[in-house]
Amino acid sequence: MVIRSVVLVLFAVYSLSNASKETALTFQVPARKEQCFYEDVQEDHELELDFQVVDGGDLDIDFQAYDSALKRIAVNRRESYGTHTFTVKESGVYKFCFSNKFSKLTSKTVFMDVYVDDGVYTDDKEAAEDANLHSGFTSLNKQVDNIKNQLFKTQVQLQLSKAQRNKDQKIQNSNKIRVDRWSMVQCVFMVLMATVQVYLLKQLFKEDKTAKRQARI
Repeated sequence: MVIRSVVLVLFAVYSLSNASKETALTFQVPARKEQCFYEDVQEDHELELDFQVVDGGDLDIDFQAYDSALKRIAVNRRESYGTHTFTVKESGVYKFCFSNKFSKLTSKTVFMDVYVDDGVYTDDKEAAEDANLHSGFTSLNKQVDNIKNQLFKTQVQLQLSKAQRNKDQKIQNSNKIRVDRWSMVQCVFMVLMATVQVYLLKQLFKEDKTAKRQARI
């Protein structure tokens, strides 16, 4: 019975603190194109955004962020990754744009993670009305919410780490292909040089034989 009560309390705490929202996705930005995303955020919320280019060209992208008044609040020029944190002062739709317009041929693959934290505990009013009844509950609520935020940050780091591994693997494969091609060119060049040297030696011996015959005559 005690275990059941604890489980119910933890479930209630989690439900109350589960106002945060996370969005993670991987997408492509074609050459000479721009792709934008929108997030509706309420006042006094905290918004965190991480992005990383995992494939394409020099692994760089242009990034710009705009608040609800379309005022630019963040910018990255031809960066491989970026991290931004915003405190929302006015409710509205935030806009995030990734531009690959500077690239004429190569598309870019980008990983993005957006986390919105309300920063408010929904049981604060009840705790104020009945402090003795809810003081322990409020403390537990805050602890669970803190643990949840830490787990979220760990999850983001794991996703970024996975994206970094994928990027490194693609770079390694690209370097291997370049080394193989260069080795093939060198092999062809060496065979060609050997053929030319053999031909020249044959011509030299042929001229020596011709000269000796003419000398005998």
